[in-house]
Amino acid sequence: MSFSSMLACLAALVQFQGCDAPAAASANIAKADRLDAEIASAQASPAAAYDPASAAALWSGFYLGGSLGYGVVNSEQHLNRGNNHGYAKVKPDGFVASMHAGYNFVPAQSLLLGVEADIGLMAISDNDKPVFDGHSWKPDFGPLWGTARLRAGWLLADSVLLYATGGLAFMQTESWTVGNNWNESSWDAKTRTGWTIGIGAEYALTERWRAKAELLYMDFGTHKGHTEDNDPYTFKDDATILRLGVNYRF
Repeated sequence: MSFSSMLACLAALVQFQGCDAPAAASANIAKADRLDAEIASAQASPAAAYDPASAAALWSGFYLGGSLGYGVVNSEQHLNRGNNHGYAKVKPDGFVASMHAGYNFVPAQSLLLGVEADIGLMAISDNDKPVFDGHSWKPDFGPLWGTARLRAGWLLADSVLLYATGGLAFMQTESWTVGNNWNESSWDAKTRTGWTIGIGAEYALTERWRAKAELLYMDFGTHKGHTEDNDPYTFKDDATILRLGVNYRF
């Protein structure tokens, strides 16, 4: 075959292949790039939602913290003097503060279990309340209160925890019942014990620090006593506390 014939065949081959080959190759490369990006995105999404290993490392262990909040105490007094019954009810409120310590562990995916104890200060009181027949009552709550609780929570993501809590509680109280004379009066200063339940949420700000919000209800039941004249009375107390705080995990 002559040189000119070879050139003609080569030109025909190039014309047959056409000049679209580079464009087709570019299109195939673009499709491959899009497919790689979709695969990478699909692989990244589940890890962003929840990573069990990361959650366990972020939440497990010992922590310390503090909180500030607001409390409301419900208290009732029933007084029986010579078969005459008196009754008064108060609902004072005020600020509360506390320090707490706890330990968490993550036994299964999304499940958190732990224990927590706190001790706090409150100064909640009410003015004198008339009961009956010249008797008045003045209650004070505090200065000390505290709880010892179990916690169980659900990790919505690596950094978000919702939980329920419950256990034991105590609160110091002091009540004056003033009658027409000293025999009809009494002074009652006790540390009441009871039970508590609550709910809360925590958010991991960093690997070590987290913020929390918690609502606690504490019930101290009914307490019995007698005036100096041996007239019986009862107190029934409960408290509700809403607080915000921070924890540091060690």
